[in-house]
Amino acid sequence: MMYLAVREDDIGRAESLVTRLGKDYGDSAMFAVAERDTATDRRLLAEARKDQDIAEVFGAASQIGHWLWELSAAEPFLRAAAARPEQPARANLLLARNLAAQGRWMGADSALVKASQSTEVPEAPLLRGITAALPFLAVPRSDLDAIRSEISAWDPGRAAAGSGPAAGLLPQMRLYALGLLASRLSDPDGALRYAVQLETGSVTTDDAPVVRSFAAAIRADVALSAHRPAEALKVLEAVRGQVPLDLTLAPAFGEEYPRLLRADALLATGKDAEARRWLENGLVGTPNDQLFLAQRALRLGDVYERAGEKKKAISSYAEFIRLWQGCDPRLRPAVEEGRARLARLTAEPGA
Repeated sequence: MMYLAVREDDIGRAESLVTRLGKDYGDSAMFAVAERDTATDRRLLAEARKDQDIAEVFGAASQIGHWLWELSAAEPFLRAAAARPEQPARANLLLARNLAAQGRWMGADSALVKASQSTEVPEAPLLRGITAALPFLAVPRSDLDAIRSEISAWDPGRAAAGSGPAAGLLPQMRLYALGLLASRLSDPDGALRYAVQLETGSVTTDDAPVVRSFAAAIRADVALSAHRPAEALKVLEAVRGQVPLDLTLAPAFGEEYPRLLRADALLATGKDAEARRWLENGLVGTPNDQLFLAQRALRLGDVYERAGEKKKAISSYAEFIRLWQGCDPRLRPAVEEGRARLARLTAEPGA
């Protein structure tokens, strides 16, 4: 209930709901950010650096970033967590996701490297590759090549000694990362070979849908890169949201990227109405949605503009600009283009 109130921008109702039970640390941090209470925000951030339970710090960052979509305000809490000795790998992974969501690959990569140096989260090196391969981050080819080499040499059998529900699927995650990286490096044949390995490998019945989705995402990425959106839509039929419960919170298994690929393929085939439904409903409220919020907003702005829904287009472009306002320099042209669209719409009569 409180999450829905926050997402509906009804902070007053959200606060009244939680007041009945009493605010915890995460609630207090979220409302401080929402209400621009800088004094409380500073006090809670100081507690995050030393005194507050690390799980509560993670929770506060999640409520600020995942509920409010205030990524830049969540970042200091994650940096505070990453500087502490407890759970450094998890803290750095969360920080990396936050920075990548802001279009800041250089900072995200630094955090991913730190996370990869720990055995706490064995899939961290693979998440680095999967994140680097996201096309909207425009990661330099030299970085992609280096990451692909490291993952190619990485031994999933040795790393699988780690804990967590993803440990048993590390070999498949490795193939997925390598497949996406190959596609991003303009090696479609190599990417499709990894897809075949995923499709023909042996996994449990419960894990089969996840691996099938990995392969479909690689194939769809290759198809879209080659301007074959109809083919991408066909292969994405294999992505059905059948993620085992114990994997739903693991970033690599959330299926957000295949959903974005589906939306892009629909847009490329002129199916704006269907793409709009995917963008409005398929990339919000998922465990990994932060990473895709800016791209969702940009695409929705375009869809709304074509539909003549000026107010919605203005709101979406403004959201994109807000989320990526601190992006890496090479991504600035996308933000400037968003600003130009926003300026054009707001200058029109009736805006």
